[in-house]
Amino acid sequence: MALPRVTPDIGQAVKAELERTQGNAYVAALLERLERENPCVAEFVSQMALQHADPVTVSTAALLVYRLLESQAEADTLKQQIREP
Repeated sequence: MALPRVTPDIGQAVKAELERTQGNAYVAALLERLERENPCVAEFVSQMALQHADPVTVSTAALLVYRLLESQAEADTLKQQIREP
């Protein structure tokens, strides 16, 4: 299965989610959920981030890309379910 192609609408929705929270609470919550639901990816993000001078920026970018793909997959699934009576 191919990764979903993220639409501008989903990009705006994720951006709005991010902007509704203060500080790094949104990203921290994403990481906590990812650690529960997909620990391999969470570990990969954490290890890669620690290898860079600015680990917070690296992990934030990775987590936001993950959320974009996840959100688009959710939207695509809902759209498919609506089409199928």
